[in-house]
Amino acid sequence: MKGKIEEEEEIYLKKLAQKVEESQFESTFFSQVDGKNHTHFGSVIKEIKDADENTHIVKIRPPLFLLSGILSNISRKLSGMENLKILDNKRWQAREVERIKDLHPDLFSQETEYENAFLMEKIEGEVPYEILIARDVDNDTKIDIIKKLVKALKKIHDKDLYHGEPTTQNCILGDDGDIYWIDFEIEYHEDLTDLEREARDLEQLTMSLLWAFEEEGEIGMSDKDLVELIFETYGDRDVISTFSNNPKLPLFGPHRVFQLSFVSLKRFYQVQVNLMDYLREYLD
Repeated sequence: MKGKIEEEEEIYLKKLAQKVEESQFESTFFSQVDGKNHTHFGSVIKEIKDADENTHIVKIRPPLFLLSGILSNISRKLSGMENLKILDNKRWQAREVERIKDLHPDLFSQETEYENAFLMEKIEGEVPYEILIARDVDNDTKIDIIKKLVKALKKIHDKDLYHGEPTTQNCILGDDGDIYWIDFEIEYHEDLTDLEREARDLEQLTMSLLWAFEEEGEIGMSDKDLVELIFETYGDRDVISTFSNNPKLPLFGPHRVFQLSFVSLKRFYQVQVNLMDYLREYLD
């Protein structure tokens, strides 16, 4: 006869399996919210509760992800980018769980029997991007969040790891005040050195932070001042120098077209021009 704990675990796994199966028919091309289920580009995120009513997150890649992933990688290559989405679901699942355990050992995460899904503890908090664009949040708070994000990226690199696409949307500012990085579905080209990977990470976070503000000076700092703050907070001159000497800005490449849904075309290019100007000054 099964014990109570075994029965509860069995029910829990059945619920997980049901959620995964339901996701097979979710569209991956439009962002939408349906109760607690979120579809965003190539993945479906579902909230479920275990037998003790603890909330967990199931992140699932529906079959259509392969198409969106291939299109994304073509766009990245045409843009001269050095990072690509992991298309193999099993390897993606393993990397997501491994990175979460490496960076947040107290945070529950595990692979599932389905190659296109993994399970993790829900992080209570907010996406930094939503705070940075909020009109009712004061500038000092926003600057503090920027510093936290940069320091959190440096912590990844201090562990000899990289994120792959660290942005203001691929992490959560927890209610405990810590930054939790998520979405480790991007890998850099295998020929890059660790230093080059870290430089690409820093570049992507820098641009993501600048793009969070529709107008230059919106938080009382020019773009150049903001980049200087980011560099000072990050602190590693070798990584900063590698970034400055070999920037991989998207410019007119198609990879960043999706960013235009978050920022105007004028601001999209203004950020890149201002960043290039600062990098020239930094090298001088």
